[in-house]
Amino acid sequence: MEKIAKKYQDRLDALAEEVQSSEHLEAFLNTEEEEEEYAHYSQLQQVYENKIHELYMEIADDHPLQLIDLEIKLLDEKLEGLYLPRILAYAVLRGVVDSNFKYVKPQDHLRLVFLALSHSSNFELLTKRIGQSMQVGFGLSSEIWVTNLINEIGNKRVRNFYTAQRILKYRDSSEREKGLKSMRRQFHGVNFYTAEFPETEVELKTLYPELKEFLLQRIILLKDNKSLYKPITEFAKNKAFWSHIEFIYIFGLVINYFDLDKKTHDTLAGVLNDCRKEVDGFVDQYFEFLKELLDSKRLTIKTDCDQRVSELIDRKIDDQFKAYYNLMDTIRSNGYDSEDTLAAVQKFYFMNEGLSTINECLRLTLFAYFDKVITSLEAEEYPQYMELCKVISQYINVFNNQEFNQRVGDACLLYLKKLIKHYTDKRSKDYQDIKKFTTANFLDWKYMREKDIANLFKSRRKKKVKAEK
Repeated sequence: MEKIAKKYQDRLDALAEEVQSSEHLEAFLNTEEEEEEYAHYSQLQQVYENKIHELYMEIADDHPLQLIDLEIKLLDEKLEGLYLPRILAYAVLRGVVDSNFKYVKPQDHLRLVFLALSHSSNFELLTKRIGQSMQVGFGLSSEIWVTNLINEIGNKRVRNFYTAQRILKYRDSSEREKGLKSMRRQFHGVNFYTAEFPETEVELKTLYPELKEFLLQRIILLKDNKSLYKPITEFAKNKAFWSHIEFIYIFGLVINYFDLDKKTHDTLAGVLNDCRKEVDGFVDQYFEFLKELLDSKRLTIKTDCDQRVSELIDRKIDDQFKAYYNLMDTIRSNGYDSEDTLAAVQKFYFMNEGLSTINECLRLTLFAYFDKVITSLEAEEYPQYMELCKVISQYINVFNNQEFNQRVGDACLLYLKKLIKHYTDKRSKDYQDIKKFTTANFLDWKYMREKDIANLFKSRRKKKVKAEK
């Protein structure tokens, strides 16, 4: 965790002073009517929470490692609980969950936020905005963690409110999943992620889930990562980490997706090439990482990724790393549809076992190229689709892999449904050409049986609407 910079601290202090001298706060403190009290507090929120949010987002974008310190400072009573419901939601969503939708480790910062809420002088007003976050946060946490938290609260009224937020339905993992997804939708696209970079091997294991999620979010949200160059460099240079799979995943994400300055680029190039030479199994583990990356639904691996890694490689080291990225350079420069590329792919593929991880990476990479083109085609561009399928057939013959056939077949089937919807005249030349080509192609790929293909082109009878009596 980094301390927030002085310029941000000064702005935060100024905001706190502004809140304390606000006419809205004065009106809020001087009223005794519940409805008026809520109205004045709502005005306070409308005026100042936007200003807090602006500061929060600036730090989240430019200095994300300072977020936890910022959130702790935002819990100060001088800010009257403003933005606290947001901080609670961020803390709930930031925690990484397992397959059972429980936090993989206790959430210390979430506990701190819950306790700050319980001590707020404006607790009653804040309860109107924190119900969902509390219920989901409690559901994702262990029963012992929640019980210990509630036992720390001295105020009986507050303790009873917290106890009431332990919703029975969240004992069901499917309900926890629904609750978490609902919250994620509400905050989709909001940048509130942060993490710590480990300094020891023990910390590498414990901090890895949050650090991985943090980097994924930075990549997905297309954030500038200049402020991370120093901690990334220190992390990468720690030789004690190099043999651990967690290091390879974090390092792999950085070298594939981050745009680096020259100093950081040169440092990471040195680390990569030292790992290739010195660490047993590094190359194999890297391609396990790359396979997961290529098969990910969250990230799209682009030619930019291959180029970034390729530029780090010392070509004097003769290994699979060099061979693979040399091939990626060939595909990128010549195109997947050139004869030279096909020959290079075939040579590389036959040098490795068919079901090896590195060959799987190659198949996934080429499928990504094909899928990108297919999904971008309009119905009128089906001649281009047919030409692409001829190229795909050549790779199918090289790979001889049923899973690859299934992937490209599924992508083509989606496009075919677009064609059938567009070309409705079954007697037209377009329709007949598409039907003839599809039948031959799907049979050749062993993707579908002739009977199933015929069913795709069958007219569906519309149900007759019964006449009213």
